[in-house]
Amino acid sequence: MLLGIDVGNTHTVLGVYAAGRWHAWRVHTNPARTEDEHYILLRSLLQAEGLTAPITGVAICSVVPALEEPLRQLARRWLGCEPLFVSTVLDLGIRVDYEPPSAVGADRLANAVAGVHYFGMPVIVVDFGTATTLDAVSREGIYVGGAILPGVELMLESLAGRTARLPRVALEGACHPIGKSTPESLRSGVILGSVGAIEHLVRLFKQELGDAPVVATGGLAARVAPHCPSIQHVEPMLTLEGLRILWERHHREVV
Repeated sequence: MLLGIDVGNTHTVLGVYAAGRWHAWRVHTNPARTEDEHYILLRSLLQAEGLTAPITGVAICSVVPALEEPLRQLARRWLGCEPLFVSTVLDLGIRVDYEPPSAVGADRLANAVAGVHYFGMPVIVVDFGTATTLDAVSREGIYVGGAILPGVELMLESLAGRTARLPRVALEGACHPIGKSTPESLRSGVILGSVGAIEHLVRLFKQELGDAPVVATGGLAARVAPHCPSIQHVEPMLTLEGLRILWERHHREVV
């Protein structure tokens, strides 16, 4: 089995690829968690799912530097594997035109790789996480950059934390353009406001790329993407699929 780990600023997705599909779990990112604690957590998740086959490969994309060494030791000490960390040092199958190339988040690279694999070139990927990111790969197979804006949950937290009378509200619930209550108004602003930004950015991207499929992923994709007319595909496992594709490319074997 292949273990894929996608470390975000807020959540970490642990996924095991077995029998042609992903088994995935979302946990809070904790930079203080040790390799031993990661192993205990992983073992309990595998047991709960009834997955008993050995893990034979580990692929990781992380935007939290403090967790890279504990995850490396998790793979080496507990799983007996040398982990593959996604970076521009790898053969990604696409060229990165970004300054500096090392500044591109590993999750964005994994998304771009999977987007090209499944939808061809050019392609636009929208990832709804702590930040909402849009990434573009050109018809020539070049990662040409993208855009970063605050994620919808981050907007809600910022408003609640920096204002005296705006409450913390859940993203679930009614979302009408003209909110009839403060919670509805907040959801309208952060969800539909984000949709407006995404739709505008996608139009600008396509002016440079030409027509391109738009695919969404990330923990909040299911909540926000249905409001975006430009998004044609929602792929919750896109980042993990990028990890699998890169692992297979560098190990010359299919899991």
